[in-house]
Amino acid sequence: MKKSILPMLTKSLYILFAIGTIILLWMVYNHIDGKMALHFGIAYVFLTLFLIVYVPIVTIFSLRKFKWSYVEKRLYKFFISFIVFGTLNYAFDYIFRSSSINLFRNLSIALGLAFGNSFSDIILKKKEI
Repeated sequence: MKKSILPMLTKSLYILFAIGTIILLWMVYNHIDGKMALHFGIAYVFLTLFLIVYVPIVTIFSLRKFKWSYVEKRLYKFFISFIVFGTLNYAFDYIFRSSSINLFRNLSIALGLAFGNSFSDIILKKKEI
């Protein structure tokens, strides 16, 4: 049985990101400062930026392993979720903060939520569907 290293690497990066987030939140809550805290914060920012680039690229390459009908269903779910999240975000901003509606912010939040909702499990799967 051939094991794929990509799902293990992705799980490790997710775990490292979760642990880093907990540590960074603890450091901010306790007002810890110094050179070590600064270096940890910079490393955390680089890990976050790496994950922002890594996850979509690996998802796109992992989608090639699946049948087109399965990918088509996922893409349909993505577009519908994007429209729903974008509309809801815009509507709530219009109701609660009508003076400062930021369309770019609303669309980026909708894009992230729709992508996570539709493709979050793709990079962790090992076999074709």
